[in-house]
Amino acid sequence: MKKAKSRKQKRKSTKIEVRSGKPETRSYKSARLEVRKSADGSSNQLAGTAIVFGSESQDLGGFTEICKYEAVQKSLQRNADMFLLWQHDPSQPLARVKTGAMELSLNRAGLDFVATLPNSPLGQNAFQAVKDGTVDSVSFGFNIEQGGDKWINTPDGRLIRELWDINVSELSPVTWAAYLAPHVDVRSCPPSLRSKLTRNEDDDFDDEDESSDEECQCTCPECESGECSGCSDANCDDENCRDEESGEACPMQLRQAHLDLLLRRLRFS
Repeated sequence: MKKAKSRKQKRKSTKIEVRSGKPETRSYKSARLEVRKSADGSSNQLAGTAIVFGSESQDLGGFTEICKYEAVQKSLQRNADMFLLWQHDPSQPLARVKTGAMELSLNRAGLDFVATLPNSPLGQNAFQAVKDGTVDSVSFGFNIEQGGDKWINTPDGRLIRELWDINVSELSPVTWAAYLAPHVDVRSCPPSLRSKLTRNEDDDFDDEDESSDEECQCTCPECESGECSGCSDANCDDENCRDEESGEACPMQLRQAHLDLLLRRLRFS
């Protein structure tokens, strides 16, 4: 039997990323974002809490999210370097751990930072915007390690995504608050729970991820990866599980049919 073709048909989007390992960002109104002067009074500083652990986000499209202490702990163990960017713009860096301009403090409540701003128009503008309260939110950019998130369907029907292993690359003072999600990677969401996710017209979801009566709903690893020709579920009874090139039925169904025929022949021989 020939190998089945993948069912992926991609649509362009500028809003939501769903491919595994893609960068994501989260923004929320910081409980503490403030301006300071350095000890000798020569430099301006920003200080605040970039990530709050155990705090449930607002609705991110059919699910809420909680970042765990362990997720950031693992990130810092792999790479303690991190940037402070202005509004997530890599062309506008404000500070970096590696250069000594930013210090991080990890505790069970969250990830705190103190950054010394550059003596430049960008640094002065950032200091003034936070001081005036024009910018009062903090965001962090990250990507998830494989298997680094856990999806929970609560008894009351809510869907919660817990972050347990991520790579945090940058922190940013940002304008928009409320733990918004301009980029969300939901490929790791189990197929059985994907119907709970909210999808907009412009969202970039592969057709493979969309539930359809014309698609195989078998949950074996082969079928979930789009290769029904290798179906390994001995109890598969999905009529849509077939080799898409040859059009032949599910291999497990064929094997069962052959076995039934052999048993009937043996019985009457």
